[in-house]
Amino acid sequence: MQAGAEASPRRTLLVLHPVFALTGIVQAIGGPLLPSIALRFHLRDHQSGLLFLCYFAGTTLGAIFCRGNYTRSLALSFLLMSACCLGITIATRPLMPFAFFLLGISNGIPMSAVNLLVGRSFPLRCAPMLTFLNFSWSAGALMAPLLAARVLQHHDERAAYLLLSGLAAAASLACALLLQDAPEAPRTVHASTRTAHLRLILVFAFATFLQVGVENAAVTWLASFILRSTGAGAAHAAAASSFYFLGFLASRGLSSLLLLRADPTRVFRLAVLTALAAALLLFVLPSTASQSAAMLLLGAALAPIYPLVIASFFARARHSSDTRWILATAGFGGSVLPWLAGWISSHTGSLRMGMLTIPAALAVMTLLLPMLRRPQGEDPGWSVNPAT
Repeated sequence: MQAGAEASPRRTLLVLHPVFALTGIVQAIGGPLLPSIALRFHLRDHQSGLLFLCYFAGTTLGAIFCRGNYTRSLALSFLLMSACCLGITIATRPLMPFAFFLLGISNGIPMSAVNLLVGRSFPLRCAPMLTFLNFSWSAGALMAPLLAARVLQHHDERAAYLLLSGLAAAASLACALLLQDAPEAPRTVHASTRTAHLRLILVFAFATFLQVGVENAAVTWLASFILRSTGAGAAHAAAASSFYFLGFLASRGLSSLLLLRADPTRVFRLAVLTALAAALLLFVLPSTASQSAAMLLLGAALAPIYPLVIASFFARARHSSDTRWILATAGFGGSVLPWLAGWISSHTGSLRMGMLTIPAALAVMTLLLPMLRRPQGEDPGWSVNPAT
């Protein structure tokens, strides 16, 4: 890590955007590669779901571990990610859950560290920085099914994880050499009691639990759902699932412009309700084309929810480090809902029934909308207000 001169904001962002995109690839590629993994190890749905339960449980722990020196956390976690991806290529079936668990830890740390480093380094522009960084993350997530489809045409999932191992090693080196932590700026937030602040954390934690759970359930099972409902091959199913990420990516870019003029609370409410409608349409529309349209709408609706929730909590939290508990709970939701979908699928004999966890979670999220609203008298802006 560089000593001496402080890393420039431009150099920091030039490093953070591609490494954050890499975490998006790793987060999203497991679902499109799942048919290949299941075929190689002869896994049933509940066994496949266990792999992702282990992975997303690892991301939860990774968020909790992320504290202190975020630059060092980034460098070490990408080094661990490189080793885990290499390990998956040679792991036997009994070792796969453990390998996915470690991979989750290695990806959970940088996903949290980037958010926290931005909150610390750019207190004046936290919300727009998070929005654009999440755009890069979404670009990586969009690349994941396309990469998977390309690889699965001629190889199995091991070739994809071998490539990711090399990219993670390069990311570790870049973070170690080019990034440097900045001291946290003083923050002014609305005064609150410890109980009220704990309640605030719990409400936002549950919201991100549901939100990331929905995102990860979609990422994990959409390719398999398309494969079974259309009868197409694994490569076609992986490519079809990219419509979700295409909507996700486009919405992340457009929502950052929309939020310059629109009320964030209204955008948040509209996004949740639209996502619920799209999730329900996915189950009733019969053709591949109509399902692709529903996936596109679902991705577009889900995209702005997470950065809006995180930016809002940054503005109301006492310390930016409190956000790691929100990020950790988000990872826990990301582990439970994909596993629950697989468990329901195995016990009912229908993946369609398991996928109903997505609209069910979104329906619960609509009940949280009044509690996520800022109380009257608080600053309505969804960004960090630095001390003057």
